[in-house]
Amino acid sequence: MGFHLLSIRGDNPDDREALRILLAEADQRLDGMAAEAEPANEENIQALGAAWNTLSERALDNPLASLGYADYGAMSEMNTTTLDVVKLAESVRDEQAGPYLDIAELSVAMQRLASEYLALAAFPSAGLPTGTGLEPLDFAMESKGIDDRLKALDKAYAGDAEAAEVLVFVNQRWAFIRSTIPKMNDEASNKVPYLFYRYANQVAERIEALVDGSKG
Repeated sequence: MGFHLLSIRGDNPDDREALRILLAEADQRLDGMAAEAEPANEENIQALGAAWNTLSERALDNPLASLGYADYGAMSEMNTTTLDVVKLAESVRDEQAGPYLDIAELSVAMQRLASEYLALAAFPSAGLPTGTGLEPLDFAMESKGIDDRLKALDKAYAGDAEAAEVLVFVNQRWAFIRSTIPKMNDEASNKVPYLFYRYANQVAERIEALVDGSKG
């Protein structure tokens, strides 16, 4: 999302700094995973770290952002590099994993949707599949999936005050995000990529705090 926001807002210094901070926080998490990795997991985590470093460099290198344009080549490389990181992340067993991972997966789904929203706002004829051979993201299907997940999570965590409070917040933010999605394919509609970005990040931060807190 941060990579695409640079194009949308003309390489705004605040956006670039927020992206740097996000990438640095991820570096720290990967360092922590590497330090505590079991021998069988070390190779995968090292590969993940190397892929993440490549992704971080690409995320901050958006050549036409200062002009308010999206660079097709940079977007394509960003997408393919992200896929490499995703595949490696899925191969890593997280010995520190705790509860609420189903809620964390909801956050990932929302961020993926937000990333595509921003990608299309930056470059309407491109988007996340650019350079990957993947099919375009189906907003209607993805949104329905998040609706269903939220309902299931609300029910599952009704007796958990801490999780329920976070889910109330998520539902509030999702209600706004959800209302903008049907207009994504309407060229005449007013797009709100920055608000989408901000709300998706707020959701991620609240869920991250919940998951981290559960690990003590």
